[in-house]
Amino acid sequence: MRKFFLLLAFAFSLFYPLSKGQDFIPLLPESYARSCSCQPIHQEVSRDSLNIDLAAGQHPPRFEDWDNYVKGKSIYPQLARENGIEGTVSVLVYVSEKGQVTKARLLKGLGFGCDEAAINLVYAMPCWTPASNYGIPVKGKKVLDISFRLTHE
Repeated sequence: MRKFFLLLAFAFSLFYPLSKGQDFIPLLPESYARSCSCQPIHQEVSRDSLNIDLAAGQHPPRFEDWDNYVKGKSIYPQLARENGIEGTVSVLVYVSEKGQVTKARLLKGLGFGCDEAAINLVYAMPCWTPASNYGIPVKGKKVLDISFRLTHE
């Protein structure tokens, strides 16, 4: 019985505006309805193209030769060295479409000057290869982990 009343209420709500002399309001704009075609779209698909990665056209920003850059440019803060501080600083790096670092945000720090050294290292970096979406350069972001390890001599 409840289903009957729900169906009756639904039918009433559909036809009520028409019974009062009001116009029917379409759900889609008229311009959209005119631009749509009801022709089926047929596309040839080869057997090889079925095995594709859904994110194949999207690539994050990257910096070539990251390890050598960090080894050559990183400066261990004196305060951290004196206190025997070791660990990893995580920095979120925002890269523009042109490959320039636009912003760097500290995610996980160590203190004792290591955070500032990591941020300065990121801002001093040369251009990156920007992120791309199907070959078009776009803004992107990447998390960099910068390790601070004391060499024991």
